[in-house]
Amino acid sequence: MKNNLLKQAIYLPILYFGTIILASIFAEEYSQIGQHVSELAINKNKTAGTIFNIGIFGTGASLILYGIGLWASFKRQFSITSFLIIVFGITFLFGAIFKIGSPWHGVYGIGISVMMLPLAFLYEMKERNTTSFTKNISILVAALTFIYFWAMIAGLDPSQHRGLTQRTFGFILFGFVSYTAYITGKQRLAL
Repeated sequence: MKNNLLKQAIYLPILYFGTIILASIFAEEYSQIGQHVSELAINKNKTAGTIFNIGIFGTGASLILYGIGLWASFKRQFSITSFLIIVFGITFLFGAIFKIGSPWHGVYGIGISVMMLPLAFLYEMKERNTTSFTKNISILVAALTFIYFWAMIAGLDPSQHRGLTQRTFGFILFGFVSYTAYITGKQRLAL
């Protein structure tokens, strides 16, 4: 059971991006390049909004299950990483329930805590043989995550390409989470 909680997160990028692609097929006057994904929830086409909300809720649930699986499998070794993943998952649940514009949509910005995730994972991996690839990818993802959030907060994220930058960030972050799920799933089997 614990291993299934870890392994299911390998497919997070498919769930997240599949939801966005499927919802955008039904969306009216929606731009993948220029609009944030949350704008699908308020699209004129109700089918697009429903698909989006279900998928984003599923993404949040998957993140929470992964965080629980990490904690249940490794106990204190991944306590910070588990906590950050669960918090990030909760922001997706709130994002599905509360529409863009509400401060509850992003749970008052608590999702920014995901910036610490790659470095927390790297720190907590110290007890295991960490490959140089894992070290390098964790540092790179941490740096890119910081740059993305900094650009958004500083108003440097170009408004005509904000959808593209958000999807690029999503690819990087969900790819990283998927990679960590793969690694921890393999380590769980070795226990």
